[in-house]
Amino acid sequence: MKKFKVGIIGVGVIGREHIKAFSASEESEVTAIADINPKTLKAVSKEFGVDKAFLDYHDLLELADIDGVIVCTPPFAHAEITCDAAASGKHILCEKPMAMNYEEAKRMVEACDKAGVKLGICSARYRFIPSVKLAKQYVDEGKIGQIYYYRATTLRRRGRPGIDILKESKWFLDSSKAGGGALIDIGCYDIDVALYLLGDVHPVSVSSMTFRGIEPPVKTSTVYDVEEHSSVLVRFKEGIVAMFETAWASNIGPHVETLIFGSAGGLKLDPFTYYTEEDGIGVSKMLHMEKPRDIWSQLVADFVTACREDRAPKTSGKEGLKIMQIIDAAYRSAKLGREVDIQKI
Repeated sequence: MKKFKVGIIGVGVIGREHIKAFSASEESEVTAIADINPKTLKAVSKEFGVDKAFLDYHDLLELADIDGVIVCTPPFAHAEITCDAAASGKHILCEKPMAMNYEEAKRMVEACDKAGVKLGICSARYRFIPSVKLAKQYVDEGKIGQIYYYRATTLRRRGRPGIDILKESKWFLDSSKAGGGALIDIGCYDIDVALYLLGDVHPVSVSSMTFRGIEPPVKTSTVYDVEEHSSVLVRFKEGIVAMFETAWASNIGPHVETLIFGSAGGLKLDPFTYYTEEDGIGVSKMLHMEKPRDIWSQLVADFVTACREDRAPKTSGKEGLKIMQIIDAAYRSAKLGREVDIQKI
């Protein structure tokens, strides 16, 4: 079968990982790259042997033999590049977060629908974790019963991009470039997994808080106006309530935990534990799970297969739109200091 040819737009840290993943796949190959930084572009072109390297991504989109593009730029550029790629007839896999806000995300989905191309969002990568796959199976088989509460916590002790990690990437700290802080950057993963496990649910309202100010005060010459911590409570039309606690920096942790509460049972994802009742006695069954591996290769395979089989990628643009809807409402709630209703998609 002919290989699926892709172009990578943005070849920084995450773009390089995509080059490795798509190059390692037997079904795809990277034939072009683009980046606004000439030094980075030249170095990556040489390292990976990609001769077609452009400073202007529009030149990449003009290549007739490109089947799909991977958008790996900072979030502020996602919408424009995705819409341009769709207009050129290319399928798109976009890095997370999907966009700066819901309106941009909606424009991306509409552009791809109009062009008849696929749009996948990289928050999908957590859906390939073994514990998440098994949890989906348990939920679909009815082992949990009626889910009424979901809680996901991801707390870093010190993991602020641009400060503690990825220190060269200061754009993470600027809301005009990143869209927000911890919530939009890593909280999008937890929201994506929740929507995957809960099924076709519809968020109706959000109440949230955000905080920035972990001591000692951060000294930076660049803009730093995004949150370090967020707590978001989402109410769904189906009667489910979900809580998402996310922190780049905290004086707790690091701590990662996902809990699912159901009428017939409960789940904890790590270590994977099933809580239920047998013969009137509460039991806890802990299952050994293999460590997550090959998540990148599974993401690549899913996207390529989705494009070839004319189906939605694991996290489609429409599902990404729902994630952005929740995040937008969360930031609005935090700013207003009260619960807010979510506008209909």
